[in-house]
Amino acid sequence: MKYKLPLLLLLSIVLFTYGCKRPEDAPVFRRVGNIEVTKVTGSKAYLNANAYFYNPNGVKMKLKKVAVDVEVEGNKIGTINHSVKTLIPANSEFKVPLDATFDMKQMGFLKSVISILGGKKVKVHYKGFIRVSLHGLPIKVPVDYEDHVRI
Repeated sequence: MKYKLPLLLLLSIVLFTYGCKRPEDAPVFRRVGNIEVTKVTGSKAYLNANAYFYNPNGVKMKLKKVAVDVEVEGNKIGTINHSVKTLIPANSEFKVPLDATFDMKQMGFLKSVISILGGKKVKVHYKGFIRVSLHGLPIKVPVDYEDHVRI
């Protein structure tokens, strides 16, 4: 009887630790899609896009935060900073909506207007991270994506 309590406690700790293991792989950044300028007001432009990730693990996670810098033609034009609580399904692709406001003065107003109205392709670079959690443990996933986009 005297040894049952420590043995039971040890067994409980082992089972708890096994049940709360970290994922084998972090979610993988795949691409940015559906990029569009939704509105232009004065020198401000509003950009919407979706970032696509893949969760290769057999367990679901929660998306907690998005922190991504946006560069157009090599000029930082804004930061996407969202705190969200979205469920990420196991073994599946998921999308994260990205909304940003940027000042066209930072990339040259005339060049911006010509690029947007003329349908010219521009280089857009996203760099930052998303934060997910599994059983309350935070995991930081890097984002570094560049594409030439017709806006």
